[in-house]
Amino acid sequence: MDELEGQEGSVLKEEEQKEEDESEISFRSDHNDKQQLTLGQKLIRTCYPNANASNIKNTFPLKYFSCCFNAPEEELEISDLDSYSGNIYSNNEMVDGVMSLFPSKYIRKDERKYLKFDKPNLIQYFNKLAQDNKFIRKFEKFDKFGLRMFMRDENEFSSSIPITRCQIEIPHNLFTKGVPSVEQVGLAMTDPEKRMQIDKHFKEYKILKSLNENTETMKIITNKAMQMIIPREFYEKRTRFVENGVFYSYSSSAPDSLRPPKKEPIRAMNYFGIFKVENDGNNINIDGFYQIDIKIGQPGPLIFMSLPLKMLNFTNDLIKFLNY
Repeated sequence: MDELEGQEGSVLKEEEQKEEDESEISFRSDHNDKQQLTLGQKLIRTCYPNANASNIKNTFPLKYFSCCFNAPEEELEISDLDSYSGNIYSNNEMVDGVMSLFPSKYIRKDERKYLKFDKPNLIQYFNKLAQDNKFIRKFEKFDKFGLRMFMRDENEFSSSIPITRCQIEIPHNLFTKGVPSVEQVGLAMTDPEKRMQIDKHFKEYKILKSLNENTETMKIITNKAMQMIIPREFYEKRTRFVENGVFYSYSSSAPDSLRPPKKEPIRAMNYFGIFKVENDGNNINIDGFYQIDIKIGQPGPLIFMSLPLKMLNFTNDLIKFLNY
């Protein structure tokens, strides 16, 4: 028995060192930390590491586990439904007539009305937004970094949540260690480890699952903001790529059905976020469009009015990171 427990402990230790992703099984419990898992939960994770949530639930009823491990059934309940049985999605899939960067089940129904998810169509969508002359309500222009912000109330995805446009110009002479490539700037903004060093807005920011090259799902939890907005959670898909010397990134909320939201933190909604980074020979230019519902109702305009200063501070921190 002691030998069995020793072997089990060795296996569990190896499992705990692995980064959690969507192919692992999670349990609905207030005491869900890896260090606080019950013996039953540990054995399930150890014995069935590649099973997805739905098929293990159907094949091995929770009542069976509850009886074997002497644990309450609700403590074993599986909540993570987003899984490919441990397999990485490695090939593109035809979705709506194109070889999509995202598997079809990750695309929301409302997105399908307006977007096709390959590189040419995402670039075309960005250019369409950039040519839209209905972005009004121009925010104050800051002399530093040529920061400009615009908003568009009427839009395709929501009648109440505006689209925000943000443009930033960073002169080459502000980079003390040489001008970074557009990819270096883009990765500083999108790589979880780098972004967490730059932006204190996030409590958690991590990739859950690789869907294909440079395309993934993410879990993001924000810190409390403005003393009245408790942390928000985002469950998103994202792709990033360089095309003709320009870095592009597209992200949006994946369907909630894949990873059902919990009571807390509140699940926010990213209708879409798309930006590009390019070098015009004198500046590193960042231009992006964002439409995010953080689920606070009427105080929304207060949040949007605070964005210019937040983006100014972010740009300062981004430059410091790239110069470090």
